Amino acid sequence: MSQWNAVKKTWKMAESLRRQRGGLVMRYFLDAIGCGYRHGASPENYLVLRFYELKDAERYQYLTSGRSSKADRELNRRLSKEDARIMAQKHLFYRQFEGLVKREYRYVPDTEPADFEAFLKGHECIICKPSRGIMGHGIRKIHTKEIEDIPSFYEECRKNDMLVEECIVQHEVLEHVRPGCVNSIRINTARDQKGQIHLIGACLKCGGAGAVADNFHSGGIAYPLDLDRGCVSGPGRNNTEIRDYDRHPGTDYYMPGLQIPHWEQIRTLVNEAMERMPGIGYVGWDIAVTPDGCELIEGNCHWPGGNIIQLDGIGKYPQIQKCLEGAAEEDGKEEKHIIG
Repeated sequence: MSQWNAVKKTWKMAESLRRQRGGLVMRYFLDAIGCGYRHGASPENYLVLRFYELKDAERYQYLTSGRSSKADRELNRRLSKEDARIMAQKHLFYRQFEGLVKREYRYVPDTEPADFEAFLKGHECIICKPSRGIMGHGIRKIHTKEIEDIPSFYEECRKNDMLVEECIVQHEVLEHVRPGCVNSIRINTARDQKGQIHLIGACLKCGGAGAVADNFHSGGIAYPLDLDRGCVSGPGRNNTEIRDYDRHPGTDYYMPGLQIPHWEQIRTLVNEAMERMPGIGYVGWDIAVTPDGCELIEGNCHWPGGNIIQLDGIGKYPQIQKCLEGAAEEDGKEEKHIIG
């Protein structure tokens, strides 16, 4: 983002704060600019993490965009180019994490027309998504009986580097929260310089009204999760308003205290995913909870996202700093894999 665009985005955010809570636009704007310089805070950090309510000493505790970017560079420095490709392209990711990714899928550029048509006929509903998509952009939920021209749809998907996959059937507990959208678990995980694995923070991502995806940047709402117990520990937030959501706005479902099913299996899955790629040092894993357990949706490397894992009001920067200690030392120490 250019400096000018950053300034415009910050001003727009300051105007939004004035509309929602009063005060002076210029005061918000200047304070947010200062937070950018001192803490690496983006305008979204300032809004979502409510920096406007915090003292500077409290702001130092938060994993901002700037600090997250530094952690990414340092902790993922051992990630090979090939592993980086795997994390960036969903069809390669699905192959790498086979068994943890359990749903049937087709990467259309590598799929013959007959196989593509057979896949569609075998599923009433599919998810269509770009292999390199981010932030939930370009994801569509399609009822296959509504596809009028399969050859044209095939060419469209092949040209745009798309995947088609079967819809995940989520656990009924999460289906009640927001039906028709997979409400996934995000767990950010880091590997320290001794190779030990640490859970940094977690949240439950829920789709907003009418959303196909639960992404925070596509109208979703995130709720903080207690890492030990696997339950919702407080109200949720979105990335545009400053209100708290004790109840999901689409279903009026009361969220604090909600227990996530299969929590220990989820923690085990995260550990197994880290074991599959020893070079990875910092990643945000998205996990679906199913009636039988859980499965991996994707791994967000190079932009794990800090806002949504800090909605419990506890800054996660100190945990990342501990993992960064000794990052400049030479490699070669024996790795140990432990859930922290």
